Amino acid sequence: TDFCGPPKAIPHAYLSLNKQYYVGQVLHFKCQSAYDRQPPTSGTLRCKKVNGKIIWTPLDTRCTNDSHK
Repeated sequence: TDFCGPPKAIPHAYLSLNKQYYVGQVLHFKCQSAYDRQPPTSGTLRCKKVNGKIIWTPLDTRCTNDSHK
């Protein structure tokens, strides 16, 4: 079976982490308290195989704290 390594850390977010991640697996993350998810807000990473390489899909969401504005 093909596996992804652990995903990159996401600033100010929690990920439910396992020891192994298989191709096709989806991880969901939550922003820490006081941080809001910025759109687009899919909040998921997917392990997939592209041209023989096993990668995580890029995450298009950030957790930010806009209260400092």
